[in-house]
Amino acid sequence: MKKVKSVNVIGGGTSGWLSAAMLASSFKKTGLDITVHLIESENIPTIGVGEGTFPTIVNTLHDIGLSEKDFFSQCDASFKQGAQFCNWLHEPDKQKHSYYHPFDPTAMPKGIDLSAYWVRNKINNKTSNDFAHSVCLQAHLCDQNLAPKDLNTPEYAWMAKYAYHLDAAKLGKLVKKHAMTNLGVIHSFADITEVKLDDDGFIESVIADENTVFSADFFVDCTGFSSLLLSKALKVPFIEKSKYLSVNRAVTLQVPYENLETPIPTHTISTAQEAGWIWDISLQSRRGTGYVYSSEHTTPERAEELLLKYLNIPASDDIKLRHLSFDVGHREKSWEKNCVAIGFSSGFIEPLEATAIAMVEAGVRSLAARFPQSREAMKTRQKQYNAIFTQRWNNIIDFVKLHYCLTNRKDSQFWVDQTNPKTIPETLQDKLEAWKHYGATEGDFPNKYDIFNISSWQYIIYGMEYFPKYIECGTLPDEILDKAFESIQLMRKSAEIKLDTNRKLIELYSGK
Repeated sequence: MKKVKSVNVIGGGTSGWLSAAMLASSFKKTGLDITVHLIESENIPTIGVGEGTFPTIVNTLHDIGLSEKDFFSQCDASFKQGAQFCNWLHEPDKQKHSYYHPFDPTAMPKGIDLSAYWVRNKINNKTSNDFAHSVCLQAHLCDQNLAPKDLNTPEYAWMAKYAYHLDAAKLGKLVKKHAMTNLGVIHSFADITEVKLDDDGFIESVIADENTVFSADFFVDCTGFSSLLLSKALKVPFIEKSKYLSVNRAVTLQVPYENLETPIPTHTISTAQEAGWIWDISLQSRRGTGYVYSSEHTTPERAEELLLKYLNIPASDDIKLRHLSFDVGHREKSWEKNCVAIGFSSGFIEPLEATAIAMVEAGVRSLAARFPQSREAMKTRQKQYNAIFTQRWNNIIDFVKLHYCLTNRKDSQFWVDQTNPKTIPETLQDKLEAWKHYGATEGDFPNKYDIFNISSWQYIIYGMEYFPKYIECGTLPDEILDKAFESIQLMRKSAEIKLDTNRKLIELYSGK
């Protein structure tokens, strides 16, 4: 049995350096004597717009040994507690509407499932309050830009669950330094020109310019959309998913704050437009914004116009807008032979719920948890890994499409198309048909590897005002239920006293 003693990570950026650091950290903790070597090009720029993250990033940075305060001071980071969706349900000139997807699960004071009772009240016309504010303190924290913890809370611990907004390029540089200095990751600059396979079809080495050969027992493909190893060398096909999610372009712009006192929202703001939506992410020193749109439904020029209109910025030759394009979908398999693709080389689903970096983390964690000790072990490990990731991709596609397909908007062909059954995955159609009759339950989500849990789905379906005809809940007296709902408001008042604003805590945290 040939032991796996070396791993080559091909490609840098956030996905490459997180992969190298997470693997090296895992090997170190488990006592595996496996060398990690990252090879990247100096000539290929990173995309660098992945500025939103999922709460899994908190555990990832902790696990690889980074200081959270160093991270804040070096990555222009801010706290993120969820997302707010504006104008997704109604045409904005007819009816303003917004809702939150907080990271905290729905509250259960003294074991009472507030979500079920809220739905019962809603379908019986006994409440006019929205779902997130009724069942979750975090929606109120987002309203007031309050931080999810105080200065005395330990690093990577929270009072309210959080992730980060961050400068992805700076994160890559920070993780690179940490991985090389503290985790023993070897680093080389090289432009890969050839991938050499052995007689069994496994990757034997990658060859760079000037015939430099980088051999290894295992390879991690972090070469982005080009997918040099998994796609071009190992011929794993790409499964297109644009029939469900049609946004495939983006125009982006970084915007400075008007002054140093400008509030820093503690959530991503996602505002629907005529052919997609605009993200608005607040870091320490600036906002990162972008209009994600469907090229079938609008033009780059119109996209630029709407982004500048949203920002209230007049068009000018001095404005440095950046255009991006991407294919929506994923590889048929993420692991083939002795190669796993991580990041864009594995697949990409639009950035609506910040799944890009989260899928990098999930990919490396899954790989580390079942890392093969030998080539003979790879086939079984590969089968497990690919089954998990096929399910993950399908779940994410269903969840992202959910935001679109419940709309009432008819103001453009883009929104009309979103409700066409041909654009809705059958698995999602089945869920929605069931939820016409009863509320979403834990039993609807049996896969423990799914990124989004029942609370996330509830925030979207009830935020988009999709209610069942019937909900199963107990028969508690009204006075007990009233106190349970009032507990959210009492926690809100307490938080207003105890918590600093997002900007204030960030300044204290980063030492500015």
